Amino acid sequence: MKLSMFVKEHFGLFIILSLLFSAVAHSQNIVSDTNSVFIEDELVRINIYLNQTSLDSLLSINESGTSEVLYNSSLEFISSNQEYTISNVGIRLRGNTSLSAPKKSFKLDFNAFIPGQKLLGVEKLNLNANQNDPSLFRAAISWHILRDMNLPSTRTNFAKLFINDNFMGVYVVTEHIDEEFIKKNYEKDYGNLYKCLWPAPLHYLGDDPDAYKFESNGRRAYDLKTNKFADDYSDLAQFISVLNNTSDEDFVCKIESVFNVADYLKIIALDVLIGNWDGYAGNKNNYYLYYNPSTGLFDYIPYDLDNTWGIDWLDEAWQSESPYNWASNTNFGGDFRPLYDRILAVQEYRNLFTHYLTEIINNWFNEQFVLDYISFRQPLLYEAIIQDVYYPLSYGFTHDDFQNSLIDAWGEHVEYGFIDWIYARIESLNSQLDNEMSVLVLHEISDNAPVLDTLKIRAQVYALENVQVSALVDTEDGPQTITMFDDGLHGDGEENDGVWGVKIPVLPGWLSVDYRVQVITDNSPRIAPCSPVSATVGITSNDLLINELMSLNASVVADDFFEFDDWCELYNSGSNSIELNGFYLTDNISRPDKFKLPQEVIQGGEHTFYWLDKDPEQGEDHAPFKLSSDGEELALFEKEGNYWHLRDYISFGSIQEDISYGRVVDGASQWQWFEIPTPNSSNHIIDIIEHSNSVLKLWPNPTAQGRINFSDKRSGSIYDLLGNKIVEFINTDFVDISSSPPGLYMLKTFQGEVVCIIRR
Repeated sequence: MKLSMFVKEHFGLFIILSLLFSAVAHSQNIVSDTNSVFIEDELVRINIYLNQTSLDSLLSINESGTSEVLYNSSLEFISSNQEYTISNVGIRLRGNTSLSAPKKSFKLDFNAFIPGQKLLGVEKLNLNANQNDPSLFRAAISWHILRDMNLPSTRTNFAKLFINDNFMGVYVVTEHIDEEFIKKNYEKDYGNLYKCLWPAPLHYLGDDPDAYKFESNGRRAYDLKTNKFADDYSDLAQFISVLNNTSDEDFVCKIESVFNVADYLKIIALDVLIGNWDGYAGNKNNYYLYYNPSTGLFDYIPYDLDNTWGIDWLDEAWQSESPYNWASNTNFGGDFRPLYDRILAVQEYRNLFTHYLTEIINNWFNEQFVLDYISFRQPLLYEAIIQDVYYPLSYGFTHDDFQNSLIDAWGEHVEYGFIDWIYARIESLNSQLDNEMSVLVLHEISDNAPVLDTLKIRAQVYALENVQVSALVDTEDGPQTITMFDDGLHGDGEENDGVWGVKIPVLPGWLSVDYRVQVITDNSPRIAPCSPVSATVGITSNDLLINELMSLNASVVADDFFEFDDWCELYNSGSNSIELNGFYLTDNISRPDKFKLPQEVIQGGEHTFYWLDKDPEQGEDHAPFKLSSDGEELALFEKEGNYWHLRDYISFGSIQEDISYGRVVDGASQWQWFEIPTPNSSNHIIDIIEHSNSVLKLWPNPTAQGRINFSDKRSGSIYDLLGNKIVEFINTDFVDISSSPPGLYMLKTFQGEVVCIIRR
């Protein structure tokens, strides 16, 4: 393939013609949400205001200083059809070596000072100067391609940035990869997200999860960005162990049980085409790993794609580097990259990688796609680039360099323009690529926690030829082969999306089911996973039961922090004591391990009580999840060895404020709404005292010491459940019932307010 001389010689004319037809060319390529920060087809304006002292301090930070300090600012976001103003926005510098560059990059944090604050659904934004790229398009087009490939990828757009009304230049606005990114891109968002920066080679450091918390340059190389309170690296340690320690014979089976191989092959195929040497396969740098609870697999997410498309700082001929040996480059010491080297050592994976290389070249990595993308956007930016006094300061870029960056190499670290890079890269690949062969990659989607009545089996199948997919199921009734489907009707996702599924009704008496997925092609059969999946099915009840719960507690019971939170009560319906070690509560049966109960013993006929408030830092009786007042599920599990047993389960609908839902009576199968809740106490006596709407709030409730504090001074009495007055109080803001035995009591003020009190 040779570069069109007509395009090179008549580039200005080509741009004009491209603009005439850009609306047609981009009617399907540009997806712009006008109610979003990320509007790809216009140049938005961002105004930031902060006091001069803060601004001076912010801009004075260099490589030797810290860029982690957030300064308080206000922000205006202006596009063609919307304008938003937000106060109390955190702003800091971002980058490492770029901290001392004339044109700074910034990070914006909208909830830094006001928890939950967002700009159009976004919590954080990166404002990237991309001062080493004269085009400003290298990272943006790379992320655009990833999104076109239906891979989780950063959203981008371009903005004129003003700080205190001073024009700071044209910036690439990029989506921050964080909890909000995970929520947007994944079905389940409670998995661990790791940011991996140099040196992050995924080498085995032992079985101790804490070994992977080592620091470099003042931060962890594998930095956990979600679930920080738990700080549990067990999933990462297991993944790295499988990656490094599995034999070649078992590698395919094992790696497909912990890692999304197929999507990773797509990403590294794009990496080696655009010349990304600063990612994992090259520099052990700039990527995320997300443990996806929906699949039970780690996903690879690329990050920081500016050193691409012919930008080189290492004096290396990246345009001719073999795609199959990208990690062996001497600039990186030939260091082993297990995620790249071991995966591409598998011929089947190498075949699929080759297929993706060809697919990307045909659809995205080609002259027409790049011309369409850049020629549409260059005129949007050009006038602002002319006014950007910071644009030339780092490397001496001129405005002509911006205009010509599609075609021309700038020199020094910018060794290629986009079009020359494409053709140089493809020319080298013509002699390097393997011939395409049939491929098959298969992984079982592990979303089968213990289930109630239906066993769902799903698998992702990547193949270049027709396949037959079946579930091999071993039940109490013997082995069965059950056909799976990719029609959107069998719990498989969308029709023809490569996800195959089947739903198997749980029959009476079933306790566990073992299953695997078999795929037959014209090439050979494959089975995943290598070892059968064992799923427990149905409810195997015991004496420990969910007895009562509340999801909209406004004034009934308060914890030691004077917070009125969701709660639930468990009850031992038997006569023998039960050790709670090994029991768990969850609001998602697909994730039974959300809240491990504290180690305690509950005697027969006794209750125990837990706060479902998403505040685990407040104590061991505080769970890391809340209940929805609109209704959801609550389940009790017991783990025995590697098996999860569903011990109790309740699905409930919408609950009114200060109303609980519980069994009538303790341990019974019938449930009803309680106007007077009975947390941590018997449900045998209910609604015996006239209920009123109380504005009185008190805490702690339940109380272990016996002192109850009031939000306002009150007069009234406290009664036991037999109606006996045990305490009278006059014009006080607390009452002491420490002399009374544990149990449920009713407080009634002279104003007619009624509140339940629990003495623990």
